[in-house]
Amino acid sequence: MKVNILGTEYEIVIGNEEDYPRLRQADGYTDTSIKKIVIFDVDSIKDSDENIKDLTSYQQKVTRHEIIHAFFYESGLWINSNDVEQWAMNEEMVDWLAIQIPKIYKAFKEVGCLL
Repeated sequence: MKVNILGTEYEIVIGNEEDYPRLRQADGYTDTSIKKIVIFDVDSIKDSDENIKDLTSYQQKVTRHEIIHAFFYESGLWINSNDVEQWAMNEEMVDWLAIQIPKIYKAFKEVGCLL
């Protein structure tokens, strides 16, 4: 699948740890050097009491999270955050946006303030 991030095309792939070893440490990642977003394939997880039950929803959240990283990178905020902690690379900030954007979009749509 392809997605346009501020005029730059990124490829989104769903993969496993064997094909994408970086997935051993994360459920997704964005490689800005090759414009690729890699998301862990939740369909490869066996149902277990140790796992969350709605894996599809979780995979969508991870995808949103990684897309936010790409937006920050392509907009120039990734490294130039003017903060010691570089807020635009901060996982908490990215997670907040990834979780809240669907709700914000819904609110904007309800009141008719989308472009």
